[in-house]
Amino acid sequence: MEQNRSKNFTKTTKRVLTKRGVMWLGQTCNLRCYFCYFINRIEDHHHPEHAFMSLDKAKQICKTLRYFYDNRSIDIQGGEPTIHKDILELVSYCRDIGLSPTLITNGLILGKPGKLEEFRDAGVRDFLVSLHGIGEAHNEAVRVKGAYEKITASIERMRELDLPFRFNCTMSKPVVPVITQVAAKAIEYGANAVNFIAFNPFSDQNTGHRQAETVERYSVIKPRLTEAIDMLEAAGIETNVRYLPMCMAEERHRKNFYNFQQLSYDVHEWDYQSWMWTMMPTQMMRDGNPSPPYRIGPYAYRVYKAPAHLVRDNYEKHPLKQGIKFAIQRTLSQVTQAVRGRDVVYREEARRRAKDDCGYKYGEACKTCSLRNICDGFHGDYADFFGAEEAKTVSNIPLTDDPKHYIQDQEKVVMPEDYSWAL
Repeated sequence: MEQNRSKNFTKTTKRVLTKRGVMWLGQTCNLRCYFCYFINRIEDHHHPEHAFMSLDKAKQICKTLRYFYDNRSIDIQGGEPTIHKDILELVSYCRDIGLSPTLITNGLILGKPGKLEEFRDAGVRDFLVSLHGIGEAHNEAVRVKGAYEKITASIERMRELDLPFRFNCTMSKPVVPVITQVAAKAIEYGANAVNFIAFNPFSDQNTGHRQAETVERYSVIKPRLTEAIDMLEAAGIETNVRYLPMCMAEERHRKNFYNFQQLSYDVHEWDYQSWMWTMMPTQMMRDGNPSPPYRIGPYAYRVYKAPAHLVRDNYEKHPLKQGIKFAIQRTLSQVTQAVRGRDVVYREEARRRAKDDCGYKYGEACKTCSLRNICDGFHGDYADFFGAEEAKTVSNIPLTDDPKHYIQDQEKVVMPEDYSWAL
């Protein structure tokens, strides 16, 4: 392991199931990114998930993540979490209970005098900054004039204050031509990591949300992405690629590619167990209490797919009867995870998400590919737009069934404070 003493970060190749949770404070935002998973909720002020939840409800969720799910860090997002009126108190609360807080932010207001100092003093771990292009490319992607100037001002202040930050970059069609420039900016500013994320519709945005003209072909993305990864790795910056078929990676870059089966071994990504719970609408809306927590295992998907408000309301109306049912589900799941292995149960959940939630599809070349058991293939609507003929058979290694086959060689940047349980 290599210690980065200036920011108290450690680089490690150890791979364990992540203990990072996630929460959505509400879909209130000061940008209108056209590729946003939640754009319908952001633009509809009457949507039950639009308004920010109260501080008390947010604390309830964080408490559950820490003490029920044993999460040790958290990604807090909105909408835009930095504009929540009680965000500083929430950050401090997370820090106090041992849930190291990251803010996923568009950086629009963080360049204002004193803002970053407030978050630093509250105990923020780092910022995951959404940089979706350079100059006008970023402004067009987020649909707000002047957004690029504000986000770069915020990043420059983070650098001045020695506050750690990482970048997210969504690879929609207009952004792809400038991703090497995003890489150059990450190097210039000193980002700890860069995530290049395929433009896929997740959540409830999987029907008609995007059109073929805003989606770039994977074969067009590949050469630009290859150059960007080479640049970043030469500078010692962790680079991750989410949700692209593994055949789109050069051999040397397959360690950087994360499909659903690899995500749970990335300490910067979310714990499938708690993520399943926080994605329920009752944990994402302003009104009402959270639903009772449950674990991955028997009946978990049934709970997840049931109308969340009914699950919560039945629990509150019949606490004894429903409490017994949830206690049984949790016990059965714990036994299942102990007997079969937590890794096995998480991997099954990963495959279910790819197949059932996102409709991933395989091409003809995938049938004989050595990576077919650890790669998701092509996102469902991408395959509908373009087919899967771009798939290339990987045959230079034996058929592998190990989702960590490549990623175990990648160096991840972690903080001892939120990774000490695994080091």
